Formats: sequence, C-alpha cells, structure tokens
Amino acid sequence: MAHAVHFAAVAVLAACGGPQRPATTTDEVAALRDTWTRAFNAKALDPAVASFALDAVVLPITGGRIVSAAAIKNLYERIWNRFTPHVELTSHVLERSGDLAYDSGEYVERIVAGTDAVNLAGNYVFVYRREPSGWRIVEQIWTEASGAPDTDPRVQ
Repeated sequence: MAHAVHFAAVAVLAACGGPQRPATTTDEVAALRDTWTRAFNAKALDPAVASFALDAVVLPITGGRIVSAAAIKNLYERIWNRFTPHVELTSHVLERSGDLAYDSGEYVERIVAGTDAVNLAGNYVFVYRREPSGWRIVEQIWTEASGAPDTDPRVQ
C-alpha cells in the first residue's frame, strides 16, 4: 500500500510539472559580459575585442553604426588614447534561447580625461550568439539617460 501511495504521489508531481526541459543556463553569457567589462575597464584591447563576433555591430550613444570586430578595435583604440573609461553594468534581464541570448540593463560610466571627469548613465542591450568557439557579442546597443550627472559630485 505504501508503495502504491508513493507511486501515485510521484505521478501527480510529474503531471503537475509538465514536460521536462533541459536547463538553459545563462552562466556562460553572463561570464562573457563580465569578461568584456573587465577587459574594457582595463583597456585590454585584444581580450575586449575577442568578446565580439567578427561581424559584430556596436550602436554607441553618439549615433552611428560600428560594424565588425576590426572597426570596434579601431574605436576602442581611439577612445582609450584620449580617455580612461570605467563602466559598471547592472543586468535586469538575461535570456537565452538556443544559440542566441540577450542581456538588458543599466550602466554607469565614468570617463576621465586628464583631471576632468564626466559621468554617463543609461541603458544597454547586448545580443550574443553561440559560435563554435563559444559565445560572442554580436550587437551592443547603448542609450544615454536624460538627467545623467555631468560630473562626479565627489570631484570638485
């Protein structure tokens, strides 16, 4: 009798849970985002660019469209020759479906040029694609929030 009750309980739980699906973790995608962020903040050109697919696109807050990992590398070189940026990302949604994933959230960025500093804030979207070599960023979109502070209140 106890065996029959146990079997019935398992059957009910299985029916309530619906069809079982394999776990679709986003850990690898989050790790790539964190790798890109660390490389960007360290001005580590090759690791930062290696996060992108060869056909990646960056849509910066300044407008325009930067297409290809080579063009992104050129952009980073130009930025880092003039400025020292530091970006912090706060992810709000990280979803994955098959070989595509996206990460949407907010960022704050401090950009230093000599003794001057500017703070930016806004939203970002990263789109990722799983390639034979692993996950890569294929689209990076940045927006600027209105009302972002122009300077760091701690720097006077």
